[in-house]
Amino acid sequence: MKINVKNQKVVSKCIIKVVIIMNVGFAACIILAVFFLILGIMFALLKEKGAQFVSGFRILNHPEKYDKANISRDMRNQCFIYFVLLSIGAILSYFLSAYIALAALLVWLIIFFHNFNLDAEKAFEKYLIH
Repeated sequence: MKINVKNQKVVSKCIIKVVIIMNVGFAACIILAVFFLILGIMFALLKEKGAQFVSGFRILNHPEKYDKANISRDMRNQCFIYFVLLSIGAILSYFLSAYIALAALLVWLIIFFHNFNLDAEKAFEKYLIH
């Protein structure tokens, strides 16, 4: 069976496009996983001082009334959960299907926005020291 050069070029371009599309989900999961691993390690090492890097903490009226160690610990745990979720998504998408990366990213977005608050007082009310 003969394949002319023009058809061979078209087929090879299609294969390259499919490979690139399949690797985008893997790359997105890996990049985010490494980012959250670094953030998790940062919060683990900084302990109470890590609370200063949490969005909204600096604009609180009385930040001394909040348990900084607990805030930093929760952020550390949250970052490690994101790391594990995205790592599993990346590994499975690399070996099984690219759509697994999309599922992992969707689950991550749902969890991320579930924990998201626009009101800083409401976001930190569970960390008040009584």
